[in-house]
Amino acid sequence: MDQVSRRGFLRTTTVLGGLGAAGMLTACTSTASGTGGGGGGKTVRTQLSWLKTVTFAGLYIAEEQGYFKKEGLSAPLLAGGPNIPDAVSVVTAGGADVALVDFGALIKARQSEADLVAIGAVFQESPGGFVSLAAKPVRTAKDLVGKRIGLSPGAEVLVEAILKVNKLPVRYERVPVGAGTTALTKGDCDVMACYVTAQPLALEQQGADVVSVTQGQLGLPDYALVMAVRRADLKADRARFVGYLRAVVRGYQQDLKDPALGTRLTVEKYGKDLGLDPKASMRENQVQAALIRGDQGDKLCAIDPARLGGPVYAGLKARGIGTLPPVADVLDTTVLEEALIG
Repeated sequence: MDQVSRRGFLRTTTVLGGLGAAGMLTACTSTASGTGGGGGGKTVRTQLSWLKTVTFAGLYIAEEQGYFKKEGLSAPLLAGGPNIPDAVSVVTAGGADVALVDFGALIKARQSEADLVAIGAVFQESPGGFVSLAAKPVRTAKDLVGKRIGLSPGAEVLVEAILKVNKLPVRYERVPVGAGTTALTKGDCDVMACYVTAQPLALEQQGADVVSVTQGQLGLPDYALVMAVRRADLKADRARFVGYLRAVVRGYQQDLKDPALGTRLTVEKYGKDLGLDPKASMRENQVQAALIRGDQGDKLCAIDPARLGGPVYAGLKARGIGTLPPVADVLDTTVLEEALIG
C-alpha cells in the first residue's frame, strides 16, 4: 500500500468523509506485553497502520462482541496517522505487540535486524491499484504502456514493477499529482494510482463513471495489513497470539456477514472524532470485502507460502527490494492453523 503516501490518503479520505482531527492523534501509552487491563487478562496491543477508519472494522467487532475477551485478552487498538511512527518501529521498540504492515516493510525491518515474523494478513490482496475513467479504461498492465499516469512521489516504482513483471516496455509519462482526483477528471492524466477503496469511491460520489483495478489484477499481487510480531514474543507466549488470531478472524467473518455493524462501530465510536461519512464508510467496507476474502472463503487471514514465495516475492524484487529471506524465516502459518482448530 506504499504507492500512495499516507498523508495523501488522509486528504483522499477527507473527500470521502472528513478527517479533521487526524493530526492530533497520539499513540496510546504502552503496557507490558504479557499483562494488562480489561479484567487482568493478557494483553495484545495492535499498532494500526492508519487512523481508525472502516479498514479495521473486524477488529472493532472483535472487541465489541467480546471475541478478544473470550480468549482471555485485552486488545488495545493503537491508532496510526501522520504524526505516529510506522507500525514496525512501534513494535520493534516494544510499544505494541502486533504491527499491521506490508511484506516490503517487514522485510526491510528484518534487514535492519528486527526479528519479525508474519502470522496472518487481513487483506488477501492489496487495495493499491489504478483508477481511470470508463470512457478510456485501463484494465490490464498492457493498457498502462504509453499512458499519462498520475502518480504521487515515489509511486513510479509500482508502475515500473508492474510493467517489468509483465515483460512490457517501461514507457509512460509521469504526471505529478496529490491524492485528489481532479487531475483525472480534468484530463491532465489518463489514469492514476490509487487505493481502490478510496479515490474510485470519491469519484463515484461525484457522479463519474470509473474503472478501477488492483495491482494484483495487473500481475503484482501482495498481501496487506500483514500481522507481524516479534519472534521472541511468539516463542515466549504462543497461546496469546493464537487467541488473538482466532478473535480477529471471527471479527472479520462477522464484518463480511454484516458490514453495517462494522461501519456503525467505525463511524459512531472508534472513528467518531474523524467526522466520517456513514454512506462513504459503508461503501468502502463493502468494496474491501473482496480484498479481505480473496479466494479463501471463510478461512480468513491466511497467507499462502507458495504465493508469497512466488508472485509476491517476484513483485517485491521488481520493486527493488534486495535480498529476500526464505519464506519460512518471515512466515509462521501454524499460529493461524491452530487458531482455526479452536
